[in-house]
Amino acid sequence: MRESLMEVVEDPTPPKAAETYDARLHPDPIADPVECAPYLVVTARGTGESSEEHMLSPLTRVVSDARPGEVLTLDLDYPADSDMNEGGTRGVRLLIDTLGVQAEACAEQRFVLIGYSQGAMVVGDALAAPATRLVGATTGELAPGVADRILAVVLYGNPRFTSSETYSFGTFDAGVDGLLPRQAGSLAGFADRLRDYCVAWDFVCQRSLDLDGGAHGTYYDNGMLLDGAAFVIVRLPLLDSAPSAADRAEPRDPG
Repeated sequence: MRESLMEVVEDPTPPKAAETYDARLHPDPIADPVECAPYLVVTARGTGESSEEHMLSPLTRVVSDARPGEVLTLDLDYPADSDMNEGGTRGVRLLIDTLGVQAEACAEQRFVLIGYSQGAMVVGDALAAPATRLVGATTGELAPGVADRILAVVLYGNPRFTSSETYSFGTFDAGVDGLLPRQAGSLAGFADRLRDYCVAWDFVCQRSLDLDGGAHGTYYDNGMLLDGAAFVIVRLPLLDSAPSAADRAEPRDPG
């Protein structure tokens, strides 16, 4: 995995996906709107994980159980494989388009974004200005009104972890960043609604020599998933009343 991450910066050749998902060349969204639940939680899984059950699944179940009938969970349909330049580019475009079509189709819907490992890089780069991204530089940007509807962002084992940021949480060593650290301040606009969790000796977010990957998988049972879930739950406004069946059944036609 370390080698796959380093290829993102060491190979100067633009991936084929840079043209395929270029928002200027191909402006039509690659995502279709889904249900207009009050809250849409989008997960971006880590490399090699199943889209049906992955590191972030327990977190989303806790959030859904806390707000029954109000939360729709969608796992980002990107490859999450070892070719992070190609797959990550699709992931960034797909996340931007998903939020865009949902914002247009569902006027009251609010968003939560959660990413693990490669998925954390995808989420962070989708939120950042294209010039500061490692993947998805051609895929466009979130409209300001869409960005304002993001209530919470939670990341784990982030290769772009920057230890000095105010939203960095965990047992990480101060001054030690991830394998591909993000430019300081790149996500300043989301700082008050973002938590980026990293444990010491996680070689992905701590650039350590512990390459057995053991620490990178400890988020599942070290309490940080529950902490992230609690952060999300308190940021979901209480609804005045349950949404009607008509409100939740189908998205409005954006066209």
